[in-house]
Formats: sequence, structure tokens, C-alpha cells
Amino acid sequence: MGWDRHIGRAVGAMILGEVVIYSIGVPWLALSLNLSPGKAITTGLTPFIVGDAIKLAIAAGIFPFAWWLVGRRADDR
Repeated sequence: MGWDRHIGRAVGAMILGEVVIYSIGVPWLALSLNLSPGKAITTGLTPFIVGDAIKLAIAAGIFPFAWWLVGRRADDR
């Protein structure tokens, strides 16, 4: 518990989530479209890496503020 309250662990969990999604999605893409593994990677992984890294960085930047906001008492808001 509390892994999401530490930025390093939260980023690690986000990266792990991305790995799980791509490790299932890319082979599924390859099978469903009859693509070679290399073509599936260039089609279903490579174009999305930069965007996912940007979204991860934004989420990591928002975490401290979000936990500060959630941690305040209702009468402080």
C-alpha cells in the first residue's frame, strides 16, 4: 500500500502497465492482421512510444499536486 504516493514507484507502475499493454497488444495485432513481428512492432508500438512517454511525464508531474489536493481537509478547500 502507498506505492502510488511515491513518484518513483508510481512511474514504475505506469511503465509496467505500458509493458503489459504492449506485450499483449502487439502480438494480438500481429495475429489479427497477419503481420510479421517486426512489422507489428513498427505498426503497433513504435509510433506510440513518444506519446506514451509524454503522457507518463505529465501524469508524474501532476501526482504531487493531486495528492496535496486529496490530502487537504474538506473545510480547507
